[in-house]
Amino acid sequence: MQVTADIFNRPTSRPHTFETSGLGAAISGAVGLRLHRDFSTAVAEMTRLGATFEPNPSDAELYERLYTRVYKRMHRRLAPLYEELHRTLHRAP
Repeated sequence: MQVTADIFNRPTSRPHTFETSGLGAAISGAVGLRLHRDFSTAVAEMTRLGATFEPNPSDAELYERLYTRVYKRMHRRLAPLYEELHRTLHRAP
């Protein structure tokens, strides 16, 4: 969670449970059974935040530098290869 906060340079909160898949299913079921009128209400009623992680300014700056100076350039150069992979994998037999 700390790395996520640093990468996005935003406070990041952990859910109150590690069983988030089960919680999502329970939320869907509660809406389907009309125990809650909509997903927004169900989420507000059935979830709460755990620990919150604040970004570390020096790490956040490093991730931003890596993104702008390395990753964006790398993505531009690799994009044609990704397209070729996509075309090759999705050709009709």
